[in-house]
Amino acid sequence: MNIHSVTIRKAKPEDARAWESLNVRVWRDAYRHIFPEEVFLEKENRLEEKIARFRDWAKNDSESITCVAEYDGTIIGIMCGSIRSSYEPFLSDYADLIALYVDPAFQGQGIGTAFRKTFEEWASRNGASQYVIGVLKENRKARKVYEAWGGTLSEQEMDFVKRDVAYPVVFYTFCLKDRGLLSADKRCLPQNIKTEE
Repeated sequence: MNIHSVTIRKAKPEDARAWESLNVRVWRDAYRHIFPEEVFLEKENRLEEKIARFRDWAKNDSESITCVAEYDGTIIGIMCGSIRSSYEPFLSDYADLIALYVDPAFQGQGIGTAFRKTFEEWASRNGASQYVIGVLKENRKARKVYEAWGGTLSEQEMDFVKRDVAYPVVFYTFCLKDRGLLSADKRCLPQNIKTEE
């Protein structure tokens, strides 16, 4: 699919339904080989509850970032992060790129990279010098992306428990000081993607 214009912007309360619906679709695509069907059904059954709570956690300030990628009026990607990781081994020293999901039909076109750069600029502006991304160990596709971005695989692992089954999570760390980002890095965005402040 050829994208003519994608915009990365801050999420708004009215994005709740599109955000949560995309989250469910991407989970089903990305984790179908990892989770049983019951996990996806449970997520789908909680959709309205998640939409109702979206406004409570979808913030854009010095502590949290919540963005969407929009193409032709449709949300095709979502990203959120925190200036402080909630993962036990990374609590005090790392920002956290918590979630980054792109509609499968739009993957491989630079949207994830644009989200990463947006997150890195925000984290750096708010005092972070490094950040972490947690990923299911069996999610090989995402892990290849994080490795291509220059992430360092941590020795730390933990379990993500769904329906009483533990799924191992691994972590990639990134040092912002070494990434040469901020305004000059915006030139590295694919030409078809723009960001809104």
